[in-house]
Amino acid sequence: MDLTATMSLHPPSLAQAVRGQLMRMIAQGALRPGGRLNEVHLAERFGISRGPVREAARELEGAGVLVSRPRQGFYVVNFTPAEIRDIYETKNWLEDAFITDLAAHLPMAARQEILADIDSIDVSERENFGESLLQFRRRVCGQLRNRFLAELMAALYRKFYVISAVVPVTDNTVRQEWILAVLRRFWAAMIAGDATAARAVMAEDTAHWLADLPQRFAEVLQRPAPGHVARLGQ
Repeated sequence: MDLTATMSLHPPSLAQAVRGQLMRMIAQGALRPGGRLNEVHLAERFGISRGPVREAARELEGAGVLVSRPRQGFYVVNFTPAEIRDIYETKNWLEDAFITDLAAHLPMAARQEILADIDSIDVSERENFGESLLQFRRRVCGQLRNRFLAELMAALYRKFYVISAVVPVTDNTVRQEWILAVLRRFWAAMIAGDATAARAVMAEDTAHWLADLPQRFAEVLQRPAPGHVARLGQ
């Protein structure tokens, strides 16, 4: 895909179309963590006014993918290695309670349905996978008896969605395969009634991402500050 070429967008939903284009640019590395959106350049590239670009940016800010700075505009969110480690430390705590709740209250038929539901996750593109995985995880949260725990898990999964959306990767297929394999192993353990094995799967998953993600974001921080979108491809 030539990101320097003009990409004309048309109604009925310009903001939604721009949102999709921005997510693809992030997934493809054209917009990197910490990079600033040049709204004027984007509007010219898409052949539209700045209004839909600003609306799309606000939607992505609400989703946690972008952040706004007063009098500076919107930037792709970035994470420090320490922030990633904090998030995955919290993952360990919450998943322990998550497994306890599921083991005590989730019927076997529901566990089997969730395992089968993994096949519904869209693997066609990176951004589609992220959205589909988040929806799958929200459906699982809906099965928790403890509703406060469900809120905390949903917030954690939203954070995972943002991290996955912005992390610079070239091995996306391998990463998707890992995530799906972990889900299948986890739910197979839950169906077998083996909470210990389920915890071991999640602990292995946490260790995997802690060995991968902090270094990727550290490399972003070590690079020179990204330029505006207008400079992409130059």
